[in-house]
Amino acid sequence: MNLTELINAVAEALKSLFDCAENAKTRQSETQIIKDKKRLKEATNIAEEIFKITDLYKSFFSKDDLSEYESLMRKFDRKD
Repeated sequence: MNLTELINAVAEALKSLFDCAENAKTRQSETQIIKDKKRLKEATNIAEEIFKITDLYKSFFSKDDLSEYESLMRKFDRKD
């Protein structure tokens, strides 16, 4: 094996190593996004349960609190 072939082989090996590292990083990022999305969905489900319970008692809210609660509910519904 001459020097040129050796240099090319080393360069190719390094390229493969960097490609492998980049792919691992991409997969890790995708996995983190999936986990974050799952946690967000769980948090949304919990918030919806809290709203259901709160709805039972909103007749006891002051006018200002009721107005703010309804405004927050509309914002939540638009985002959900």
